[in-house]
Amino acid sequence: MEDHTPLFLLAGAPGAGKTTLLPHLLRAADGLVVMDMDELLEDGSLIGVPIADPEAAPIWPAYDRMWQRIVTMVRRSGHPVLLLCPIPSFEELPPGARWPAPLHWALLDCPDEERHRRLRARAWDQDWIADAMTDAAEGRAMIPMVFDSEDTAGLAAKVLAWTRHETLS
Repeated sequence: MEDHTPLFLLAGAPGAGKTTLLPHLLRAADGLVVMDMDELLEDGSLIGVPIADPEAAPIWPAYDRMWQRIVTMVRRSGHPVLLLCPIPSFEELPPGARWPAPLHWALLDCPDEERHRRLRARAWDQDWIADAMTDAAEGRAMIPMVFDSEDTAGLAAKVLAWTRHETLS
């Protein structure tokens, strides 16, 4: 089980546009398995346990381990994966720290004022928005490959071109 297909992680702080981008990626994925870590949630919960609230941070490691298992199952069957995920910790970035190689990180980002507008529209309180802004700044400092929010179809094409390029490299 040591050999794995490529894993592409498109990290983004809340409000970056991951959920909006997902259907555009799915339409053009062409063999790439595309998943969003929020897809298993129903109204921010998994089997009744709130996961999406910042107050649920103590249970996020268990949720992350579940996603590691899901992604590993797909990769070992020979399918490359593009996983839309939150901003990682610095320790999670190197291959082998959390995910086996081949591993490629990119950041989905948007201007802070746009992120603030999007999160206010979700009725997030100011503390949660401040946490999202901190996550975004940390992502910018850690992940040099950046995709900025723009026309979602064009953005999806750029992200998929990145995965194809990295797969062939």
